[in-house]
Amino acid sequence: MQRVLIFFIVAVSSLALRGPADVFIGDHLRVSGTSFHKADGSLFQWRGITAFRLVELVATGRQAEAAAFLDWAASRQLTVVRVFTMARRLFVLAPADGIRALPELLRMAAARGLHVEIVGLVDTKDVAPDAAAHVSRIAAIASRFPNALVEIANEPAHPTQAAAIHDVAELRRLAALVPATVPVSLGSAEESASFAGGNYATFHFPRTAVAGGWGHVVGLAEGARLVRDWAKPVISDEPIGAAEQPIAGRRDNDPERFLAAALLTRLAGMGATFHYEEGLQARIPTGRELQCFARWNEAWSLLPETMERSGVFREAGAPLSAIRSFARDRVTAVFERQADLSTYVLALGVRGDPALEWREGWTVSESRRFGTIHLITARHAPRAPAP
Repeated sequence: MQRVLIFFIVAVSSLALRGPADVFIGDHLRVSGTSFHKADGSLFQWRGITAFRLVELVATGRQAEAAAFLDWAASRQLTVVRVFTMARRLFVLAPADGIRALPELLRMAAARGLHVEIVGLVDTKDVAPDAAAHVSRIAAIASRFPNALVEIANEPAHPTQAAAIHDVAELRRLAALVPATVPVSLGSAEESASFAGGNYATFHFPRTAVAGGWGHVVGLAEGARLVRDWAKPVISDEPIGAAEQPIAGRRDNDPERFLAAALLTRLAGMGATFHYEEGLQARIPTGRELQCFARWNEAWSLLPETMERSGVFREAGAPLSAIRSFARDRVTAVFERQADLSTYVLALGVRGDPALEWREGWTVSESRRFGTIHLITARHAPRAPAP
């Protein structure tokens, strides 16, 4: 009986929310292994940005502001905006208003070639919506828009969420309301791997500032293990954010570290979302935040577009790594991604000569420096056969 009722809610919601001029062509992103693919089979790169308030802007008649943000995002070759469909603390958006405005926001994003990660449940301890009804309505809308992805809950274990949302069984039940054609994440899985049960996973990495401020960057290397263990796309969806001034445990304002964070995220095989203070309100970054974004965004021009699809991520000094050792008193950390006979090496927090010791057979083909970041490409010459 419950399944019949759920189906009825989704079907009725879909009819009620469909406009007479709605015509949608194409398919949703598809998950294949640890990557997203477009309908034509080509690789989709998750190059996202925090834009929590976009739906609220549309709901309150501020479409021009939402359009300006989307225009800016598209002009920077971003591919995903992450939005809330309800809120109480950062701003006020009633669930019903979020549902009403969501189709228009999806249309606006699609017109600019942008995908939308729709976050369903936010601040549920304060708002207390009918979770199943809200997710069902989102599901009905998302099923019609090929540029939609759904994250059931923002930080499901967070104190701002109702007790029921802390239960992975409840999140799975809600995720089952979303059509199988729509990519779905249960919610960020940093508190429990059980929250990684969707067909893609989101993760909010720790924002520690140890290791001379590099802690939150180095911690992203753990993402390679998550990708391997979960065998699905993993998105670093809300890492430490950028801000005009640093805030311990929450925000950084060093553009160099944001470049490093994006490079390491990609080497680890994850998709990346740029998080920043003004993004909570869906404002275009300015000042120091814009500088941090510009360096973060640079990572896609410094590494090949398909780099995440192949190769093995390693920490320097590990067995089979190209780098045998380095000057640990002058370098914070060194990571690499090997594919076939080539490798990309990323050295972080370099002070002076990093003294990289290469294993036999490796030859540097390119070395680029960005302040204290070294990005090196090397190739391995196979051994000549014995005479």
